[in-house]
Amino acid sequence: MWSRRELKERGKGTFKRFYWKSVLVSFICLILSGGIGSGVTNKVSDNLSSSMNNNYYNDSYLYDDEYNNYYEDLDSDLYYMEEAIQSFFTSGFFILFMGIVVVAVIIGFIIKLLIVYPIQIGKNNFFMGIRENEKTLDSLIFIYKSGQLKNTIVTMFLKGLFQGLWSLLFVIPGIIKSYEYRMIPYILSENPNISRKRAFEISKQMMKGNKWDTFVLDLSFIGWQILSGITIGILGIFYVNPYVESTNAELYAYLREDALRNGYVSSDELIGF
Repeated sequence: MWSRRELKERGKGTFKRFYWKSVLVSFICLILSGGIGSGVTNKVSDNLSSSMNNNYYNDSYLYDDEYNNYYEDLDSDLYYMEEAIQSFFTSGFFILFMGIVVVAVIIGFIIKLLIVYPIQIGKNNFFMGIRENEKTLDSLIFIYKSGQLKNTIVTMFLKGLFQGLWSLLFVIPGIIKSYEYRMIPYILSENPNISRKRAFEISKQMMKGNKWDTFVLDLSFIGWQILSGITIGILGIFYVNPYVESTNAELYAYLREDALRNGYVSSDELIGF
């Protein structure tokens, strides 16, 4: 049975051997997964909030120039607010806003499919590779060269879709499924040609009996995550993120060897490094 301490020590040693490459790979993936899309959504939300506030203040509250008292009559306030909201939803800006939202969602979805998913798999390929030998940054884009971009995108999309659907049954089932499917990006990083069904089967088998321990492994990094937050993410970029990624690679390596040893996966399916 694997131990958290052993995995973390191995992970720490691995990323320190190739420190700057590990930092750069983790940083690129962080930007792609956390920076793209959310900024657009937040900007749109801010514009909506600002517009509604302007409509409200300009059209509703400026009726009282003499006393500048905006809260003297609650009923009147509610009436003017209702008018402002109705005015907003019937305005051309609302149509423009909805168009921007739809475009932003579509662009975010395309970026996730064509960039985030392949780069995530490439990141796993890199961190699995440096366990034994030095890897180039080309590992990040190896999916584009593999000829299996479509297969990996569909598999990753289904992974996210199933997790989301399970989350609709309350939070706990979604969390359980996220751990059950956790090894799929690693499996694809070794064999992007593997079928979707088989990738799910192998990940499920690998995580059988390991979900709770993996959850505890994640919890063991909370202290580091807090320190990363205190340093405005600087510690995360230069230490915590590559440390976590290297440790996760060590976990997959152990589970892969266990799967090969127990015979529920073949070496042809998981190539290894």
